[in-house]
Formats: sequence, C-alpha cells, structure tokens
Amino acid sequence: MWEKSQEIQYPPILPQAGEMKAALTPPLTPREKQRPNYILRVQIFLCLLAAAAVLVMSRAAPEAYRQCGEAFRAAMESGVELNGQEQLIKFTSEVVGHLQSGVLEVMAQLEQTPGSSQAESSPVPELTGAGGQLAAFWPFVPEGNSTRSYRPPFALKLPLEEFCVTSDYGWRKHPVTGKSDFHTGVDLAAVEGTLIRPAAGGVVQKSEYSASYGNNVVILHSDGVTTRYCHMQYVFVRQGETVDESTILGTVGQTGMVTGPHLHFELLCNGVRYDPDKALGLS
Repeated sequence: MWEKSQEIQYPPILPQAGEMKAALTPPLTPREKQRPNYILRVQIFLCLLAAAAVLVMSRAAPEAYRQCGEAFRAAMESGVELNGQEQLIKFTSEVVGHLQSGVLEVMAQLEQTPGSSQAESSPVPELTGAGGQLAAFWPFVPEGNSTRSYRPPFALKLPLEEFCVTSDYGWRKHPVTGKSDFHTGVDLAAVEGTLIRPAAGGVVQKSEYSASYGNNVVILHSDGVTTRYCHMQYVFVRQGETVDESTILGTVGQTGMVTGPHLHFELLCNGVRYDPDKALGLS
C-alpha cells in the first residue's frame, strides 16, 4: 500500500570565495613568518649613511657637501625599482659607486688646498717637517687621548722662538704612511739645531729614545700636568733634573718617524693627552 519514499538529495554547498582562497593557500612555515625585510633594512641603512655624509660634509666644507649631494642625486635618478633582490643589489651598488666617486674627488681637492693655520703662524714657511706616533681609524679616538683642549692652571710658553705649524692635534693624513691616524700633539717645524726650552718649569721625568718619538724628553709639572718634546737632535738634560723656562732641553732634529726637522709637542694631564693649541696660544 505504502510506496517507499525516495530520499531527497540537496545540491552541495559551495564554499565562499574567501574560504576557497584560504583553503588553497598553504600555511606559512615559522621561517616564512619570521623572514626579515631585507629591502627595508637596506633602505634604512642607506638613509643613515646619507644623513651621516650630509652632516660631516656640510661642516667640513661647503664644496664637499655640494658634490656629495650631486653624487647621491645621480644615484637616486637611475630609475631602479626595488621589486626584487637583483634590483636591490644593483641599486645599492650604484649608490655606493656614486658616493665613492664623489668622496674621492672631494678628498683630492681638499688635499690640494693649503691649511690656513700654517699660513697664519708660519714665520718659516719653507719648513715642512712632520711626524706621527699613533695609528688609528676615524672616528674612534684612541684610548688615553681627548679631542678637547685643556688649559693648565699655570701658563705655558712656546718651546721654540721661530717655527711653522705643520700638523695640528687630532685626525689627519699621516705624512709618512699616508694613512688616516690620530695625531697626539702639535708639530712645530723649525731649522735643525734650533734650541728647545720647557713650556714651564718642572722635573725631567723621562729622557729616552724610541723608534717613533726619536730622542724625546718628558717633563712633570704640577697638578698632574706633563709635556713631551720629541724628535730632538741632541738632548741636554737627564732624568730627575729640575728645569725652568730658561733651561735648554736640546735642539730640534729629525729622529724617529718624521719627514723633516721639527718638534712634536704633547700636553698631558693625569696621563690623558689634550689639544695643546689653546694652552700654547696657537689658536
């Protein structure tokens, strides 16, 4: 009597578009989730590099600032899009190449420009003797040195009557090696045999010879202040001897690592070297 009822079959429910995409997309592995953004890191590094170059060059020389700006602008106008690893490497190489060329041109121009300090305090302009002791790399100041000037509680006198300042305190290009180094004193070029006197009275702490300083004398003054006189031709004082401003320590020479006759003068307080320019009245 009763007919067997047929089961009603409904059509399958299809997933939504978003659910389909999520189902077909494989899950990210932990390494893929934590993969660093190298493009962003390189962009940040280049921005910091450009900012540092602008700050240094704008203070060092207006011409250097202008040329580095043109070099960086040329790199930015190269039309490279950062859409892949190969494009990123190409862009970075072009930026570094432009900056390197600009900096080399600026350095060549600066080396051809004579220093103003030499012309202002140069009664003997033909003298060019200079030297150096401590190799270092910019911008790190070697331990035991300070970039600041220091004035002792007592007056200092110039150790030479006539001289030419050939190398100031601080960073420079080494006259012998040609490399960047930190000059720990001031070089006063003078005729070989010129008499050297103490900048102030004190006791001779050292009278010795070294490969870098040559014949040199260290005088201990009061308040922990010491002065050093280097590259001397002859030394007339000994360790433990008391000296005053009229004592002749020795004569200007070219012993040690030098390019010519001069006096390398250092000012120290409690073992730390300071810029002696202001204390000697050179600046």
